[in-house]
Amino acid sequence: MKVHTFFFKILLLPFYYTIHYNFFFGLIQKYFVKKFNYKKFSFELNIEKLPTAVRSSFLFNTYEYNDRKLVEKYIDRKNSCILIGGGIGFIPTLAYHKSHNKILVFEININIKNNLINNLNLNNCNYKAYFENLTFDEKKSFSSFYLSKNFLASSNYLKTSSKVEVKNVYFKKIDKFKDYNTLIIDGEGVEEYFILNLYQLDHIKYIFFELHNNIFNKERIGEMFLNLKKNNFELVNKCFNSYYFKRLEIK
Repeated sequence: MKVHTFFFKILLLPFYYTIHYNFFFGLIQKYFVKKFNYKKFSFELNIEKLPTAVRSSFLFNTYEYNDRKLVEKYIDRKNSCILIGGGIGFIPTLAYHKSHNKILVFEININIKNNLINNLNLNNCNYKAYFENLTFDEKKSFSSFYLSKNFLASSNYLKTSSKVEVKNVYFKKIDKFKDYNTLIIDGEGVEEYFILNLYQLDHIKYIFFELHNNIFNKERIGEMFLNLKKNNFELVNKCFNSYYFKRLEIK
């Protein structure tokens, strides 16, 4: 069953974009609400230069809406999750409390490190956090990324004036890495890197990712979906530009 029907999407989109990125509502959140509260969870937003308009998504709970709908619907005790892009800790928190299994969290933006750790602790998550870039290349010690004033947009695809070198961590050096069967990817374009390297991740049975259509053309998107198919992943569901795939058992 799809998360949203086509007609629901048509009705939802105008309303969603009116409140999701709105400077006026962002001011209300910034000065009167301050924290981001969702169900029983609470998240601090002690992030320098966080764009005011972005805060509107915290006020109306539209932040990470696509990923949240899929994670809440499909994550359960069968999943042990690796999260690429920790952000404020929202999706990691949901993934942990849906699965009740320890999570691995990777975040390359050191400027949001303290905020992320505080939120994971505040929401009683069992986690291991790495402020390094997860890589499949043992010989490459560092990777280049561009930091944005909007913490949501740090990327090695979207160039800014703030270029940083981030230390790499080779995936085979992560303790008990193969005990984790679920990959949740939310980085600006980094989904391509992991999808094209799925052949090295035979322990991954489930994958959630946000597809950044603003970065990739149709040819590169087609290559990603073809590689998912080659690695026996089948689409289970999607919510707008976020996808959930499950690996089929080889008979």
